[in-house]
Amino acid sequence: MPTRRALGAAALAVAFARPALAQAVWPRRPVRMLVGFAPGGFADIVARAVAEQYTQILGTQVVVENRTGASGTLATDAVAKAPADGSVLLLGHSTPNAVAAALFSNLPYDPVRDLTPIAQLAVHPHALVVPVASPFRSTAELIAAAKAKPGSISYASSGIGSVHHVACATLGMKAGVELVHVPYRGSAPAMADLLAARVDMTIDGVGAIAQPIADGQLRVLAAGTLQRIARWPDLPTLQEQGFGEIDAASWVGVFGPPGLPAPLVEAAAKAAEEALASTTMRRVLEGASTIPANRRGAEFGEFVALEVSRYKAVLGNNQIPL
Repeated sequence: MPTRRALGAAALAVAFARPALAQAVWPRRPVRMLVGFAPGGFADIVARAVAEQYTQILGTQVVVENRTGASGTLATDAVAKAPADGSVLLLGHSTPNAVAAALFSNLPYDPVRDLTPIAQLAVHPHALVVPVASPFRSTAELIAAAKAKPGSISYASSGIGSVHHVACATLGMKAGVELVHVPYRGSAPAMADLLAARVDMTIDGVGAIAQPIADGQLRVLAAGTLQRIARWPDLPTLQEQGFGEIDAASWVGVFGPPGLPAPLVEAAAKAAEEALASTTMRRVLEGASTIPANRRGAEFGEFVALEVSRYKAVLGNNQIPL
């Protein structure tokens, strides 16, 4: 029978084996994890949590770099053109990694061909909100005001082509009203102006709006997804309120440059699995009311390709004004 000391030594060996293997695979140089949105937003918060976990698991320093602008496409393009040596990763988002392909004819990269999918991390549902001082207590009242005075209702987004932009513009199109788009360089500054009532509404992620709603700063009018949101099960969807099939949800995941070697892809994917099991990541995702995702490698790539096709089918022929 093994002694207790021998069992303890074996357990320690197993505990240290996985990080040691990851460190052996990953190049011993600092890694930049680019995120295309401003500090304080959902993508940035997830990026920092992942970078912290990757630093521990891969055995090399992973630092978040916010490269904002053009709805996240600047950061995505930078990674698409980066060397495939493990020095650069991307915390990707559905806007630059899928929606942009349907909206921008001059996109400088192909989100399917020019990036290496590593691991999807989470899916994030969105909802329609207005400042608590707003006179609108229902979506119907908001749309009625927009019909009565075209161009009088404005909405904030994290940038042109963002999920917020597409969702609000789709609502306006389906309701037959003119809504004024006010784009920002990220979700955090857009939310700041919404809270200050400088804009009238937005459709944003639950993680960004839940606390302001709880604090009495925002009023939620509708779930922006096809299914009701678990956090607010009594909140009707926009579709249930008669505004058609609108599915506003974003997702985030880790990508590498094109041609990232298979051992690095495998190491980063396994590190994502371990990160998602950590208390830190669980707390971040639960706090943002997101749903953890388990697509890895080729399966994640197939999902991205399907997302691009879906957005092209919905947003093609310049249906959404930019």
